[in-house]
Amino acid sequence: MMTSDGFWRGGDRVEVERLVSGAKTYFPATVVSTPSVRKNHVLVEHESLMVGGSVRMKEYVIPTRLRPSPPRDLNRRFKAKDEVDVFRDTEGCWVRGNVTTVLGDSRYIVEFKGGNRPEIEVDQVDLRLHREWQHGSWVPSLFQQSNVLEPTPQRIKLKIKIKTRDNQYEKGALVEVRSEEEVYKGSWYCARILCSLGDGKYIVEHLKFSRDDGESLPLRDVVEAQNMRPVHPPQVSHVVCYEPGNEVDVWFNKRWWIGRVSNVLGGGSKYSVFITSRGEEPTVLNFNLRPHKDWINGAWSNTSKSKGECNRPPFKKLKSCERADMMFKDGMMVEVRSDERGYEGSWFSAKIISYLGENRYTVEYQTLKTDDERELLKEEARGSDLRPIPPPLIPKAYRYELYEEVDAWYNEGWWSGRVYTRNHNYTRYGVYFKTNNERLEFAYSDLRPCQVWRNGKWSRA
Repeated sequence: MMTSDGFWRGGDRVEVERLVSGAKTYFPATVVSTPSVRKNHVLVEHESLMVGGSVRMKEYVIPTRLRPSPPRDLNRRFKAKDEVDVFRDTEGCWVRGNVTTVLGDSRYIVEFKGGNRPEIEVDQVDLRLHREWQHGSWVPSLFQQSNVLEPTPQRIKLKIKIKTRDNQYEKGALVEVRSEEEVYKGSWYCARILCSLGDGKYIVEHLKFSRDDGESLPLRDVVEAQNMRPVHPPQVSHVVCYEPGNEVDVWFNKRWWIGRVSNVLGGGSKYSVFITSRGEEPTVLNFNLRPHKDWINGAWSNTSKSKGECNRPPFKKLKSCERADMMFKDGMMVEVRSDERGYEGSWFSAKIISYLGENRYTVEYQTLKTDDERELLKEEARGSDLRPIPPPLIPKAYRYELYEEVDAWYNEGWWSGRVYTRNHNYTRYGVYFKTNNERLEFAYSDLRPCQVWRNGKWSRA
């Protein structure tokens, strides 16, 4: 915010106001320096405007064209004639307009004020209530628009959408990675996508290997997409019988290797398999084999033949990268994280309905309903966006400290924030939400300590 002498501080998040095509627009930016370098001007760095396609644009702006970055209302629903700002990805700015039609399913028709922009259909997460910054405060007031003092805020129906990214592989997806090391060349190991680096490169975390520096931390690699493929299609629960000469994948030394069956042992319970790239012929149990398939042009191709299904139950569950990492069982109660803009840091209670493969689950929310309010909302969620229900940690007469991280019950979910104030008898607390710069007040009963689910364990934030 502005200092007492009217200057902006370096690091302040602001918006630069302009008239573009006759309409009021607001460009998100960050203050770089105060007017000491260039009199009566503030140097800002834009968040969305680029120079040369890769460098953020910097410019000097007179202070009267700046305002603080407005807070985002948590889960606001809009109605016809509401004055709103619409975020335009193509222009990198917020544009003032009015809601003309409510379409349902969190979508609206908006017309712009002034200029020649046509009406557009927008998603709720790209809207905010229009506010003016006047004499150091927002108009309309934040407290006027948000019922922040109510101990139980009014329920707002949400529909969480798990967005599909443009990358070939999503964060949290399970994959098989082809090894480029000479000693392991030709083998595939199981890994999880941690993030995309762009240009077809990803950081992956091994599921079966740890670092060799004495610490039990997972091994991580940078891998190109051409050396990755989805996990092998799940094999049915019956035992597949193989004959000499069948091409197979064999699980050996925590990796999958391509080989050929050379001998059938124990009536089909064991096989000798020749691994071509290693020149070895280990004897393995049936459940350590699978029919060989190739990943070609985005689809699995069958290249091997087997004798088919054996008329007896399996000796053991078949090997699978997915099964090694599948930790949420059908019927298990979990919390689902939303990564939509405006909903970051929120968790919603749900039940696991089924495992879909490729680290994806069908979940049934326990507090969110379908648009017609007739049944609980069901959706697909990534395993990386799930966690078990946190254990209770609040002892009797527990008091939250200032600046302590907490989860607050708001609009049918838990939202992560930080305590910034409390009353004298510790029955009500003010919580600040960093993701949208919002401050709300809650009763003691609507808070819980913030916990983090990491590496299969709970810890305090």
